[in-house]
Amino acid sequence: MSSVPQLSYLSTFHGALIVEDDPAVADRMRRILGKLAPGRRVVVASTRAEACNLLASLPYDLVLVGMRLPRSDGVSLIRHVRETYRHIETVAMSPTDDHELVNAAISAGAVGYLLTEADDAELSFLLRSIERGGAPMDSRVARRILGLIAASAKTRTIESIRTEPRAEPSSSSAPALLSPRELKVLRLIAQGWSNRQIAEAVYLSVNTIEFHAKSIYRKLAVKSRTQAVHEAMQHGLLN
Repeated sequence: MSSVPQLSYLSTFHGALIVEDDPAVADRMRRILGKLAPGRRVVVASTRAEACNLLASLPYDLVLVGMRLPRSDGVSLIRHVRETYRHIETVAMSPTDDHELVNAAISAGAVGYLLTEADDAELSFLLRSIERGGAPMDSRVARRILGLIAASAKTRTIESIRTEPRAEPSSSSAPALLSPRELKVLRLIAQGWSNRQIAEAVYLSVNTIEFHAKSIYRKLAVKSRTQAVHEAMQHGLLN
């Protein structure tokens, strides 16, 4: 098995919380995070109630949430973290890419989704994306989400042909008005383009694209690419 590189951004990292009722999965994820950030605090909880108590007592920067917790506690916990601890990155995980679990996690506020059937090296690589402000998203999950976006866009196009012309959604229907440049960047993000690819396409620097992306996240009140695309779809910004 290949070695796991360390996360440079974890120099200011306080701790990670793993919420998983399968002891084998919890121990594995704790081992992976331990290699990514040696000496840092990694805590395991097996229930939502235990996780909430730990969140209230110690500072965390990252929470990994198992989506197979009983009574939809995983979804409830992700929503609780997003509403109460907005600085914490929450990543959902499950053995397979169950579309209902994926949709529920992203809608609740998860910034990424891991499949625990992947090997250690792949999971470590995905978690490293956090240091670049990215979303740790398994490629199979990302493909599914992009497929849903494409299907939604196609449906909207067909509906616009079959119905009378409608006015574009007003700025009051969205959390904030995006500039034309931000809309262009957002639509390229929705197509799965990386910041570097977008920068090359519009003849801007990567830093400028990252600035636009952060502005988009702020205006849409989201924390990741996936959430931004999901929110934009709700407001018709990808038409």
